[in-house]
Amino acid sequence: MQWKDEGFILSKKKYGENSIIIEVFTSNHGKCSGIVYGGTSRKINNYLQLGNKIQVILKTKNENRLGYFKIEIIDAISPFFFDDNKKLNCLLSSLELLKITLPELLSYNSIFVLFSNFLNELMFNKNWIIHYIFWEIDFLKEIGFDMSLRSNLVSENYSKKNMSTVYIDNEKISIPSFMVENKFEDVDVKSIYHALKLIGKFLEKNILIPNNLNYPVSRKSLERFFK
Repeated sequence: MQWKDEGFILSKKKYGENSIIIEVFTSNHGKCSGIVYGGTSRKINNYLQLGNKIQVILKTKNENRLGYFKIEIIDAISPFFFDDNKKLNCLLSSLELLKITLPELLSYNSIFVLFSNFLNELMFNKNWIIHYIFWEIDFLKEIGFDMSLRSNLVSENYSKKNMSTVYIDNEKISIPSFMVENKFEDVDVKSIYHALKLIGKFLEKNILIPNNLNYPVSRKSLERFFK
């Protein structure tokens, strides 16, 4: 079997003396792993940074065996964030969510487009963290865990500034109003932290704990930046 696609590097680990196994989230084939021969060489390893967009050609004898990747760099994304720990943790958090929640070799083109658009905001938009929060909400919806904030709105919480009341998982809770209003401008740090913790709790309850998955370390670090 052989196919050609483009995707983002989710993870990598050494394999043997001079090869690396990478996991890639591709446009048409979903999440897939493969061996990159000579991946430890300086030239190739420089391409294999988490988050980088690459072209991959997979060769394998059958779908149940680990195949081999031939790769070419399309866009070196991760260097944009090497000097910005907040954005770097945000990138790693998004990659980890894709890695732990998506099944192997199932196409999620809508999620691929959603993620590509988010990376553009992360690189160039000053309100990148708000875009990340809405990316998480949209991503959860795409994989079947819609928080339905707007339809579950109970009321504006006038006793607490910038807060609204919604039902989530049959529980009545207060959330930052910007999450319901799809507001991207002038969101205070306290609301950002509250939103990250809220989505994290939803993620943990509905996906991580039922599947015995650990809470992504990079996401915990991201939360602490806004605490």
